[in-house]
Parts: sequence; structure tokens; C-alpha cells
Amino acid sequence: MKLSQSQLLAASLWLPFALGAIRTDLQRRNVEVAEIDKNAHIDHENQEIVFKEGADFEDVFRCTRSSGKRLTFTADNAIAACCLPGQRLLGSLDTAFDCCAPGHSLTGADRTGYRCCPNGQFFDGIRCGGVCKNGRTMVDGQCVCPPGTTSTVDGSCKALTGCDSGITTACYLFKMENGHTFGYDSGQLYYSAADHSNQHRPGKFKLCKNERCTAGSSVDPHDPIRIKDVQGTITQSSETQGNRWLNGASAGNHVGRTSRYEDAGLFTITKWSCGMYCLGGFEDGVSYACPSETPSITFTQDRQACTPVEIVEVPCDVHSVENNCMWEKTPGSCGPGTSGSCHCPKGWGLPRHEYLAVQ
Repeated sequence: MKLSQSQLLAASLWLPFALGAIRTDLQRRNVEVAEIDKNAHIDHENQEIVFKEGADFEDVFRCTRSSGKRLTFTADNAIAACCLPGQRLLGSLDTAFDCCAPGHSLTGADRTGYRCCPNGQFFDGIRCGGVCKNGRTMVDGQCVCPPGTTSTVDGSCKALTGCDSGITTACYLFKMENGHTFGYDSGQLYYSAADHSNQHRPGKFKLCKNERCTAGSSVDPHDPIRIKDVQGTITQSSETQGNRWLNGASAGNHVGRTSRYEDAGLFTITKWSCGMYCLGGFEDGVSYACPSETPSITFTQDRQACTPVEIVEVPCDVHSVENNCMWEKTPGSCGPGTSGSCHCPKGWGLPRHEYLAVQ
């Protein structure tokens, strides 16, 4: 039976390209990209990606030969694009992709867009700018204060005095005053402090100073941060996958989640005694939304309002081998680097270098 043109078009919707192999978003990603299906075969010699379709058919993906471009891959070979010879494909699904010349990096943000800029410069939405100012250094396309320093209100960097907050742009669990961990309730569609259940799962919160969540920066009380919940919900539907931001619900509305960085709430965290911290807001305060045995939080006009939490550092990626090097003590005992313990010997709540200095 001979297929008509319309029938061929309909049949093509079932080819691997329609199953997520090709992702196109020119406005956001700068270049057309292909997400490589795990069943595809990459033929580097002939510059082709071959997709098998049944026993007798295969589909071939390659760059238009008249363009002079070559298939170029990200470092993990998961994404491909057509770039000019010598260019590198840089970026991620969370930011953008572009073909960058040697000596260039992909920099920018969602609100400004992303462009290739010379190493050490950044894209401000109009052009590539000069080197970072006020003592900041370039890390992953963002100007941040170097290790051992912290950002001040006027935007400059100052040396840490030894009284640092003890938390960084890493991942943490939040334990609330009622003894329960803070997490997303997939039945109520907001965050609360409740016991574990089929609809309530503890959150694993990544503290972020920028959209890319650049790791390793100290979080101080005057720093505006957004909080990304790395953890998904138990239902695992498309609306409740992980990597969602805590939103800015206010005036008694319970804080929930959003996929948009622009809609994320602006939080602050300030250090209290005995391992406790207080979760507040940068422009507003944060308080319990209403009296409840399983309370949730809301932003309030009282800028000094904050909600006490106990913060426990956890790995952002449970499968990373670097997790073996995160902890400086054995389970269930005090040791150098133990933070916030009221029962450990003197000095054991200090950072390791300070602990050694008092021994």
C-alpha cells in the first residue's frame, strides 16, 4: 500500500525525533539542539546520529551539508548541535546552548539571555562586560565573592571574621519546631511541617544566590536567596517533579512551588544558637501561615518576622562519590566540623581549621 504525503507526515510523528530526541527553542537556547536518545548511535566519522525504528527502518540526523557546520556535542555527549569547526557547544537544559569560539564561555541569566563572551567577561543583556568589580571573581558566568569572603550590602566583598553563618549555597533539610521536617504536600499543594506520608515528602532544599545555584558561596543574613526543592513528590507526575522553586505566596497564602525562577520567593537565613536558624524574607518577613499542628509558612509585611528551623546539610546528589568527603565525623559522634551541637566538647562546633587551633 502506498502512503500519501499526509499519512507519511502522521507516521513521522512516531519516529524517535518525536520522543524527545530533538529539542528546539531558538528564542531561549540560541542554537537548535538535539537531545540524544539513549538508543541512538553516534557515527563520528560520518557526522551522523542514527536512530533505529523497528527491524527494517532507521532515521538519520545530521547537519545540513551545505552549511559547513559539524555535529558538536556537550561534554557528556547528551546534547548535539551544528556548530562551525573549532567551536564548542556550551550550556545546559536549565540555561541555554550556544556554539562558542575558543577562549569564550557562555554567560548570562534567564532575565538577560545568554551569549558567548570572552573568558572573564559576562553578558548583561546588551553586551559582554568587563571583568568583575568590587573584588568579585567569575564563577560559572556569575560574579561572586571569592572563597573566604562574603558580600556586603554595598555589593563589595569583605573577609570573613571567623563568625560565618555555617551554611553555604548547598543542600539542606529543614526541621521545624514541631519536630517534623518541612516538605511538599502533594494533596494540599503547599509546603508544611508534617509527618512522612504518601502525600508528604521531606524537601531537600538547595540555597541559591543565582539561577544557576552556583555552589560554595557563604549565605549570610543580608543575602537574598531563592530556595530550590531538589526533591520530587511521591506521585512523580509531570507537575510535581523535583527542582522546583519555593514561591513567594504572601498574606496568609501557603508557600508552594513554581518552575519559574522569576516567581520564586526571596528568602534570608540568619543564625541562632544551638544549631538553629531563622528563615525570613529579604523584602518581607516569613511567619507561620496559620495555627496548625502541621504549619506552613507565608510571607508577611513584618520584615523582622522569621520562622525558626533546624538546618541539616545533606548531599544534593545522593549518588555522588564526593559525598564520602563531605563529613568530618563518624555517624553518631561529635567531631571536627560538627556544627550546632550543644553537647559536643568545646571547639567541636567550629570549622575544622578553627577547631584545630584551639586544641
